[in-house]
Amino acid sequence: MTPEIRGLQVGSPASDKYHTQSNVCGNKDALAIILYRKVCDSIAERRAWVEGGNVLYFYLKEGSRFKKHGWSRGILPELEVDMASDRKADTASGREYRGEGRLVCCGVPQYYRKGKAWKRDRLLEVLNGKLAGQEAEEYYLQPDVARMTGIKERMPPEIILQKIFRQIPCLEYLVYIGWGKEHREGALGEEDFREERQMLYRLLKPYLARVNHFMLVTHRPEGYEEFSEYIYEEYGIPAFSVDKVEGQFGKAGKTVVIDGRKEYKPPWQMLPQRASYVDLWSVEEKREQAEKNRGDVKYISAGKFLDTLVKNGYNTIVN
Repeated sequence: MTPEIRGLQVGSPASDKYHTQSNVCGNKDALAIILYRKVCDSIAERRAWVEGGNVLYFYLKEGSRFKKHGWSRGILPELEVDMASDRKADTASGREYRGEGRLVCCGVPQYYRKGKAWKRDRLLEVLNGKLAGQEAEEYYLQPDVARMTGIKERMPPEIILQKIFRQIPCLEYLVYIGWGKEHREGALGEEDFREERQMLYRLLKPYLARVNHFMLVTHRPEGYEEFSEYIYEEYGIPAFSVDKVEGQFGKAGKTVVIDGRKEYKPPWQMLPQRASYVDLWSVEEKREQAEKNRGDVKYISAGKFLDTLVKNGYNTIVN
């Protein structure tokens, strides 16, 4: 079913400084770990067997307008990118395994008409019309566009994050920035937390055989126990938890920091030389800080990746 963009849609620390997660959950039933893996795998399989597979990325076209005149037809320029690396068929069911589909980058003009700002309801109507016309499975709003619509920012769809992870050169020493004190409590917060943990499993699974060390930075270490236990049981990777990075860590050229916390303030001077920093939220301030303070660090984000695609005019521009 094609998604609809609706208003305001979403998208205890250890006593020791370092706390080994696998020791905490070492007594957990092995069946629970198997069940955890099967649940995450089944979700990944359902996401792969989707019809159509189109993903829309809405980005801001600064200085441009939707209509030249009141009677003109409004235009959202499109940039089509084939995300599929290969296609496979399921001989048992006859279905095509899409895996990755087509990414359509849609430019959203900054103004509705010359000198006239968008009305929020009209902008949402136009974006929803584009989603329906493209039969999109998922969408992602550039932060600037999200602010124009009044919709809360969210992480990009996993199909885009999977593409981002392929740019990571080495995952020997892995650090994940998880939930902090600012995250909301209650049922909705717990649902977001569970989805984040499952996403983490699906994104990292293809690369875990390369990882030798895993450090978790979070105020909620108990929430990651299943994942920590899984990587320890399956790959022998010990997981360490710390609520705050207070010293040097990792190895030069072999450390990857995955930042899953939008409000996190990175300790840039503590990052090892030539580390990779993967910002899942594409926070522009973090991008600027990385470029200014740590030129040796490879900053990677969905926003940077998608903006590069658009800037280079990759593949074909339609309309």
